Amino acid sequence: MTDKPSAAAPAPAAKETAAPRFEVKLIAPHTHARKDYVAGDTIKVTARQRQFLVEAGVIAEAK
Repeated sequence: MTDKPSAAAPAPAAKETAAPRFEVKLIAPHTHARKDYVAGDTIKVTARQRQFLVEAGVIAEAK
């Protein structure tokens, strides 16, 4: 038996660890991922981004 540490398990694929995305409809103009959007457009965001957009008045609060 050796004193070498065993190989670590491979890291999970990026898709497995990516934050879930939510589709939201804009009620005001907004720039997302360096692209300009107008009211009525939909974008996909994380839960944290969704909360920020609600607080900023860019999307309506989810029901």
